[in-house]
Amino acid sequence: MDPLCDRLQRGIAFGIWLVAGSFALVSCMDRSYAQMGGSDGVGAPAFSDPSFRDKLYEAGGFAEREGRQGAIILSVSIEGNSSVSENFILSQMQSRDDRAFDKETFNRDISALYRTNLFRKVDPYFNSTPEGVHIRLIITEKPIIRSVSFLGNERVEEGTLKKHAGLTKGDPLDPIALNSAKARLIELYQDKGMNQIDVQILKGLKPQERDVEFLINEGPVERINSIRVIGNEAFNQDLLKARITSRDSRWGVTRFFGNKCSDLKLEQDRDGLLGYYRSLGYFDARIDYHKAYDRSGEFVDVTFVIYEGNRYTINSVSIAGMQRYAPTVLMPYLLVKSNEPFLQLNKLKDERLLSDVFGAQGHIFCDVEGEVVYQPDHRVDIIYHVKEGDVYRASDINVQIDGDFTKRHVVLQPLRNLRPGEIINRMELEAGERRLKYSTIFNTDPTRGEVPRVTVKPPEDLDFVRR
Repeated sequence: MDPLCDRLQRGIAFGIWLVAGSFALVSCMDRSYAQMGGSDGVGAPAFSDPSFRDKLYEAGGFAEREGRQGAIILSVSIEGNSSVSENFILSQMQSRDDRAFDKETFNRDISALYRTNLFRKVDPYFNSTPEGVHIRLIITEKPIIRSVSFLGNERVEEGTLKKHAGLTKGDPLDPIALNSAKARLIELYQDKGMNQIDVQILKGLKPQERDVEFLINEGPVERINSIRVIGNEAFNQDLLKARITSRDSRWGVTRFFGNKCSDLKLEQDRDGLLGYYRSLGYFDARIDYHKAYDRSGEFVDVTFVIYEGNRYTINSVSIAGMQRYAPTVLMPYLLVKSNEPFLQLNKLKDERLLSDVFGAQGHIFCDVEGEVVYQPDHRVDIIYHVKEGDVYRASDINVQIDGDFTKRHVVLQPLRNLRPGEIINRMELEAGERRLKYSTIFNTDPTRGEVPRVTVKPPEDLDFVRR
């Protein structure tokens, strides 16, 4: 029997790419279930006759347009540009003098010009002759920023403001970009404790303006004097304050150090406390905060107000979608139990457990999602939806190394439990990836390039067939 036919009878081949700094590991995988598509029929599929519009599109359009396809480009001229140079426009295009005209390439050229965000409109015109075709582009430019300046800033340097505004000379000028820059400036000041910041756009919004100018009223730097929590009954104040990133003056010891009051950080603290309560089953919890200023307007007392509500308990636990196992086989191993309080951590551990069980059996694309279904009387049902996916086996393992220092067996050593013909254990793949990352041979710093990683994809030299 032909080896390829034998492989196809056993399954569809997939590949694992393992990239670790200076090398790439390629491993072909056999897919144990080769059935593709959702039909039970056999034989060649039936095709409907294409419509006239489809035929016309496949043929390249009307005869006038067909005449340009393949014709020599005699010239490409640009009109209407004033701020953007002709050389820059032509550098974005592949359609140039003395080249054959190709409509797909030309469409990509027009898309490339729009992606620069420098042009409001690009209108192409063609003049076909027996010798070839002349292309003329009439450009309508967007306004271009001539300068960016700031007034009123005292505590923050102009260079920092320009960096966060994200506007530089030569960028397209439009109201959306200006308002986005304004929002980023406000966030910058709020992060520094200047919550009373006010930013106005003095120049740049009118059609004829090319200079951008922001007027900034910084306001005082607010500092937190004290933080307290009220309304809490299930958890004490010290435990909840430990989950807050904002810091107070520690009874006046650090009155001017580490206690800047940022509204953005306070909102994150509020959301963090709410997430903590809900992870423990307090799904009805509500949390807010308010600030009380002293006479100077610079020091504030922050109070988090909590409504805990009732804690939800588990009504029932079930597993849906499994084919390999009966739910009764895996249910005893789940941490989430009926009539116990809901714990998000246990739910996450159960999802991981089910995923690992199937991953160890070759279901490397298994997906598990726990659904929370609310019931009366503060109870919830937990349903684990399992999408097993197919089983994959290992085939050939090919190693490609970028460099002359690392030998093939060094790369394969972390994947020592993966052998051709065996079912792929996803847990072993993840363990091998961890071993690569913890080794001292390969790059583990993302700023210096790719770190060791394992991904799975089908090889390019094997066609998919339906069994």
